[in-house]
Amino acid sequence: MAGITRQTGNHCGGCVKASPVFVAGEKLCSFGHVMIQICRPFGRKIFPTSFWLKCPYLVKLAGKIESLGGVHELEEYIYANNLIHEWRKYNIIHQSLRVILGGRYENDFARKYRTKIFRDVMRGGVGGIRVGGGVNVKCLHLQTASFIGLNYHPASEWLKSHGLCGECENGLCEIR
Repeated sequence: MAGITRQTGNHCGGCVKASPVFVAGEKLCSFGHVMIQICRPFGRKIFPTSFWLKCPYLVKLAGKIESLGGVHELEEYIYANNLIHEWRKYNIIHQSLRVILGGRYENDFARKYRTKIFRDVMRGGVGGIRVGGGVNVKCLHLQTASFIGLNYHPASEWLKSHGLCGECENGLCEIR
C-alpha cells in the first residue's frame, strides 16, 4: 500500500456525492494510478465505506453496468448460486475491518460520545449495508472497490465476467 493520503474535494468515486475525509492508504494499478482508497469510518464525517473506488476507468464501467440493471443482476447471481451465506460472512468481514480502520482512540471516542452513530456504522456490512436478511448489493462501485481491496468477493466470478476487477489497457484511464 502507498503512503497515507488525505482526500479533499468533491470527486465522486462512486454513486454517492460525498468523498471520504480520512484515508488509511491506497492501492495502485500496474500503471501507478490510484485504483481504490482505504477509508477510516470516523473523521469530520461518518464514512461507512472502507474501500472507495478512484480509478476513472472502473468508475465509468461500474456506472455503465449499473445503469443497465447490474445491481439487480448481481443480487440475482448471489441468490441463484446459493451464495447468501458467503454474502453474510463477507459483510461480517467488513464490520471487522471497519473496527480495525476506526482505530482505538476514534472508536473509543465514538462509542462514548456518539453512541448511536458508532452503533450504526459498526453494525453495517459492505458500505454500511445492513447485515442479515436478504442480499442488498447497494452499488457496483462499492462492490468493485471492496473486491479489489480485499481481493475477495462472494460473487467474484460475476464481477470478473463484467470486467470489474481489472484496469485499463494503457494507463490512460482518465475520463475525457
